[in-house]
Amino acid sequence: MIPFAPSLTIVIPAFNERDNLPRVVGAALAFGRASCRTFEVLVVDDGSSDGSAAVLAELARGANERGANELRVVTHERNRGLTAALRTGFAGATQEFVTWVPADGQIPLPELGKILDAWNGHDLVLSTYRQRPDGVVRLVMSRGLRLVLRVVAGLRDRLEGVYLFRRALLDELQLVSDRSAGSVGFEIAVKARALGKRIGTTEIECAPRLSGTSKVANARNIAQSVGELWRIRRSLRTLKPRP
Repeated sequence: MIPFAPSLTIVIPAFNERDNLPRVVGAALAFGRASCRTFEVLVVDDGSSDGSAAVLAELARGANERGANELRVVTHERNRGLTAALRTGFAGATQEFVTWVPADGQIPLPELGKILDAWNGHDLVLSTYRQRPDGVVRLVMSRGLRLVLRVVAGLRDRLEGVYLFRRALLDELQLVSDRSAGSVGFEIAVKARALGKRIGTTEIECAPRLSGTSKVANARNIAQSVGELWRIRRSLRTLKPRP
């Protein structure tokens, strides 16, 4: 049972996920209506070229026909990557808490209930996967990146899945990541820990993507992540807690 009904923004970054959007956005809307005091679903169309814009326009008309403004869509003119899409969504969030799910359906929306269950007054709740249906190559890359995170940024917290945080936390973090997929999550975790914020964790399920192929599971993204981590580490020197 979810212990509180939050004011929540659910960000969905999407790049060429036309076939998956109706199911994922519909599930996000259903979750928000059932679990939140107030909510919005904010989709960031990251320069899609597959007709996603038309699908999202139709979904928005249906979701907002009652005037509730439950679904908003923000569009990047060109593809800028996952971290840029997440930062756009996080910055545009209007609710007290923020979380996100990928548009590929790998995080079933009921799993967000586990993250809400783990909130318990924390500023940030991270998630790990009970089991991830990936191949050996991705597993090796993930473990290698986890080691780099520990060595370069001192991050001992495991961050594999989606996360939940107070929107106000962003005002203290001075984010610098903007390139590699997922680096903004690492930065939020590293800086929240450096500021002494309350961090919780929980385990969630990860499912195979509904359709299509991953755009982020590759060696190039791992290399970009390493570069971003050095920028994040340098930016820690100027990090100051809110008075």
